Amino acid sequence: MYQRKIKILSPIIIMSVFCLLSCKKQSTEKISLPATSSAPAQEKISPPAQESAKQSDILQDIKANIIDTSLDSSNVPRIPASIKAENQSSIGFLTSGTISNIYVKAGEEVKQGQLLASLAEKQASIDVRSAQIEVENKKLLLEQQEKKLTRITQQQKNGIINTTTLENEKINTKTAILNLKNAQVTLESKEFILKANKLYAPYSGVISKILKNVGDYLSEGTPALQITQMKNLSLYTQMPITYFNQIKLGMKFDVINPISGEKGTAIIKRIVPVIDQSTRTFDVYADVKNYSGTLVPGTFLEINLKSN
Repeated sequence: MYQRKIKILSPIIIMSVFCLLSCKKQSTEKISLPATSSAPAQEKISPPAQESAKQSDILQDIKANIIDTSLDSSNVPRIPASIKAENQSSIGFLTSGTISNIYVKAGEEVKQGQLLASLAEKQASIDVRSAQIEVENKKLLLEQQEKKLTRITQQQKNGIINTTTLENEKINTKTAILNLKNAQVTLESKEFILKANKLYAPYSGVISKILKNVGDYLSEGTPALQITQMKNLSLYTQMPITYFNQIKLGMKFDVINPISGEKGTAIIKRIVPVIDQSTRTFDVYADVKNYSGTLVPGTFLEINLKSN
């Protein structure tokens, strides 16, 4: 009976021991896992260094891509420019009226003081004549009043009339003088209007545009013609803000006509120290010397900034 129990228990004991050994092995493997995962933990420390390296590479790329905009750089571009007249005016009449005559054509050279156009002046002439007649009448009235004052003064001395009458005649004489002055001022204004019906050249130059035609009605100051002076020409350009601190008065640059190939030298004579917010440019004016062609207002040129 005892032996039979042993036979029954023996397999159970063996299986229990086997299970215990198996559990120990598994627990040992689980404990050893942190040791095997130490390598990945070390790899997690490296990303910041990698990120720093990437940022350094990006900064190097940015520096490599920055364009050197100094005048000594090989990347300096050619700047577009044009020839501009120092004096160019759109001129009109000093009074309103209808254009009766235009005596010049576009492209025609004119002298200072030359008659260019005129308004219909029939009414203006009538107004001047009426004002002249009024002045003559006021002069006649003043002469009569002065003679009367002389007579009244003598009568007052002789005791024929009283002082009050004399004072009244003195006032009448002053009024006559004032009326004459007013008539003369009116005449001057009418003569000015008559003269304003004619348009004269303010300086010698070329008629660059005819803005109105015969028969057009113009208000006071409305431009009728454009005149351009053909001397004192300047090179004008809008320089990029990049060169604001590099462009100086007196600097010399080569200029070229990109169409004809004609060349010359530009000398900076005026810099406008104001930045245009819309174009990010500032205005520069220069004299052009030794140009191989003919310069006229509107001629397109290019400035080679590297040639100074």
